[in-house]
Amino acid sequence: MVRRAPPQRETDPQVDRGALIDLRRVGGVVRRRWMILCAAMLAAIVVAAAAYLVAEPRYLATAQVALERTAEQVIKVDSVIPTTDPDSAAVDTEVQVLRSPELIGRVVDRLKLDRDPAFNEAAGQGAPAKQPDLIGRQRAIGTILSGLTVKRDGLSYAISVSFEGATPVQSAQIANALVDNYVSGQTGAKTEATHRARGFLEQRLQDLRAQVVGAEREVADYRAAHNLFAVSEASTVTQQELSGLSTQLAQAKAENAAAQARLSAARAQLNGGRSGEELGDSLDSPVVSQLRAQRAEVGREVAGLEKRYGPRHPDLLRAQNQLRAADQQIAAEVQRIVANASIQASIANQRASSLAGSVAQSQGKLASDNEASVRLNELERNAESARTLYQAFLDRYRQTVAQSGLERSDAYIVSRARVPGAPSSPNMLVYAAMAVVGGLGIGVLLVVLLQLLERGLETSDAIENALGLPTLAAIPDANTLPGYRKAGLPAPPAELLIKRPQSTYAEAFRTLRTSIQFAEAAKPIRVVAITSAVPGEGKTTTAMGLARAMAAAGGKVLLIDVDARRRASSRQFTDNVILGLDEVLAGQATLEQAIVKDSLSDAWLLPQRLDSQGLGLTESPRLAELIEQVRDRYDLVILDTPPVLPVDEARVIASMADGVVFLVRWRKTASKAASVALRRLYDVHAEILGVVLTLVDVREQERAGYEDGGTFLKAYRSYYAD
Repeated sequence: MVRRAPPQRETDPQVDRGALIDLRRVGGVVRRRWMILCAAMLAAIVVAAAAYLVAEPRYLATAQVALERTAEQVIKVDSVIPTTDPDSAAVDTEVQVLRSPELIGRVVDRLKLDRDPAFNEAAGQGAPAKQPDLIGRQRAIGTILSGLTVKRDGLSYAISVSFEGATPVQSAQIANALVDNYVSGQTGAKTEATHRARGFLEQRLQDLRAQVVGAEREVADYRAAHNLFAVSEASTVTQQELSGLSTQLAQAKAENAAAQARLSAARAQLNGGRSGEELGDSLDSPVVSQLRAQRAEVGREVAGLEKRYGPRHPDLLRAQNQLRAADQQIAAEVQRIVANASIQASIANQRASSLAGSVAQSQGKLASDNEASVRLNELERNAESARTLYQAFLDRYRQTVAQSGLERSDAYIVSRARVPGAPSSPNMLVYAAMAVVGGLGIGVLLVVLLQLLERGLETSDAIENALGLPTLAAIPDANTLPGYRKAGLPAPPAELLIKRPQSTYAEAFRTLRTSIQFAEAAKPIRVVAITSAVPGEGKTTTAMGLARAMAAAGGKVLLIDVDARRRASSRQFTDNVILGLDEVLAGQATLEQAIVKDSLSDAWLLPQRLDSQGLGLTESPRLAELIEQVRDRYDLVILDTPPVLPVDEARVIASMADGVVFLVRWRKTASKAASVALRRLYDVHAEILGVVLTLVDVREQERAGYEDGGTFLKAYRSYYAD
């Protein structure tokens, strides 16, 4: 046996057909299921209309606030709550603040909404409670939140606050109260923060003032205890004293050195036997200088007298005595000066020694003071730190006091909510749109669900894709043909082929006849088995129609009823069967005795007796012999078999035929059932010629727009007669 591959359609290899949307098929599904779509749309419209009529009117009031981009400062001081230019995150944060339960709670308290039954259901029940109703307050907050919409207007600093309520006046009141409390709340928060900061700074200043006084007292006490009084910022008393003593000591040492030098020079001259005349330049004495002048004058007089008189001249002697007296006076004065120089040198030496001792004592005191100044520096640093901190707090306190009463909100009201003149909901257009979208969505969902749940085959392409077989013909449901929908069938479907030979119905059987004649098979097609997967597929009608179409074309045809359970062919051909297939197989009658000629055509039938109890046709080897016997006598032998799935002998009978025509009822036969039945037929090496769609609703097929012959029924209807 040769199994033919289904014909392949030419496709563009670069086009993924699976990724394309078949708009024609989608349109066909819509045309087919239009009543479901209309029903869903109508139901959605009814529901939307009912919801619109029973919906409570709601009124929307909108107020708008904006954030300050630049803060106005009357005085240049830092605020307790720092003010910065708002950014996008800050605006989004303020949106959440406007929706905060705390802010809404203040609105509830201000408008006493916890006592309004519209916001608190328990408010209208019983006498008003004396204690605050915290649960009712929370209910009112929740009710406001459910109708509140706070959103930022684009990328601006403006925020819209909308409330949708049951009454227009109350909606505007709530929206305005919300923005009023928001703006005033910011000012109040700043004022409260300023008061808190002021109180804190006052308390802190008292503590810091006591710390400063204590620290400075410790510094003063320590200075007094260690005598660390400062003459200036750069030095203490000891440092100043040491500096003065060091200067005096240096001067005393210089004077002592000078005195000792003069004394040493004088003594050296005297020890050398000099008269001390050279001491005048060194000692610089006015007396010696005067005596030297007198002696010089006397010396000049003696020299003159010596030249003039002899050594014994009284004037010379007198002059010489005066000269000696002058030398003695000079010598005596020199001795006195040397003695005085010795005394001065001794005094200078003692003074230098005394000053050196004082300097040493001051240095010791300075070392002690330096050691004590380490602790003093620590105390001074502590005191300075306390003074700095105290000054900072004092400056901040003065700034806080100065800005008290100048607090201003960081937001301002752009527009207040006006009392709405018309309800915002229910909105007829919104409800209409919801009805259309909802109805369309539900309708599409139902259509998709029905399409997914539908397991039947309805097109040639579907048969080829699912079963891998070609479609031989499509037999229409005669009741759906245009000429018979209202007037009714002029004859039973099996007889319609003969009584209306030019009808669409008759043409379908001629198409099947031609497809069988030109079908590709391993051997000539002389015996054809008509079968299906399940009962009710139209096997008998198809077999009889094929037999009559073959006979009408002049062919010699024999229809054998091999369905031992139903015997449908036998029932339709004749009501009185005396001899049938069972008798022929049993050898009780010949073929010529058992066959019956069709009263409407030249076709022949080998029926079964209606009261026969024989079910095991396939168990008799005579059946295969009978088929071989009639193969050469007739142009076409048609076997009307039982369905494959419920009756197993259908497979055996199909294996005896040259070809099998497999019937699939349009939109009824599940593709899975057909696949299982075909697999069983392949197991017995049956030659499957193709598939025939039966009971096709041509009206639905035309409406669905499938690319089969029925789709173009209107185009070629003029070729057929009713």
